[in-house]
Amino acid sequence: MKLRIVPASRGLAWMRQGLQTLRRQPLGFMGLVGMVIGAALLLAGVPLLGPLAVLAAMPVMWMGFMLATRRTLLGERVTPGVLIEAVRAPDAPRKTFLQLGGAYIAAIQVMMLLAGLLGPGPQALADAMEAIDAAEDAASAMVANPVVLEDMLWRMALVLPVSLVFWHTPALVLWARLPVGKALFFSAVATWRNLGAFVIYGLCWLGALLVLGLLDRLVLSVLPIPALANALAFCGALALGAAFYASLYFTTVDCFEAPHDATPDATPPGAPTDGQDSD
Repeated sequence: MKLRIVPASRGLAWMRQGLQTLRRQPLGFMGLVGMVIGAALLLAGVPLLGPLAVLAAMPVMWMGFMLATRRTLLGERVTPGVLIEAVRAPDAPRKTFLQLGGAYIAAIQVMMLLAGLLGPGPQALADAMEAIDAAEDAASAMVANPVVLEDMLWRMALVLPVSLVFWHTPALVLWARLPVGKALFFSAVATWRNLGAFVIYGLCWLGALLVLGLLDRLVLSVLPIPALANALAFCGALALGAAFYASLYFTTVDCFEAPHDATPDATPPGAPTDGQDSD
């Protein structure tokens, strides 16, 4: 898969394409996100191995959403089985996906260690959590606690670039049959060479998240029913998350050109024309 360089404006186009894809099959994509969240919560409850299993499954999950988007563009219905389609076929590169999951676990663990060293530190965080537990409104106290906020910002700042580098790797493993090392290298190069587009892409989603929060406060002020506001906020966040994951396909097919000798079953169609701008 050859590298493509795209203008920064593609970041906004990727977001718009994700929203358009969600609009075509809203229940299908929101259902997939709900299934992923539910499975992650169940696995996270398993001591030690559960959280690691969640991290290891992330590349397969990203690939599942890319395949779901491709199905939608081809006019096919999205089903839950698409989430494991990348490793279900007899010739699927299961071993490579397993290695990719292990590499993602290792990368995230390193970032968590760095966050502990660069952030407020375990002891300061423990003291802050103890103070939060003693507060009457624990949720408000957590949001207002500067130590907790600093720790969260460090973790997000370190984990987000790592996740961005890994986003393309499932497609490179499945469609280009690259080993993990090469997939990570080409994904990192594509991300760096198209950094402007990814910055715009991230800012657009951040803006959408802020707008969703403002709408939630507006609804709560008009209808002072916390349960209703929380339900609407959850549905909005679920839809926004579904659109984001639907857009991952577009970030990949725009940054890479499929080889001409690839088989139709192994290669996504060319950059989709539905709602895509010509830059």
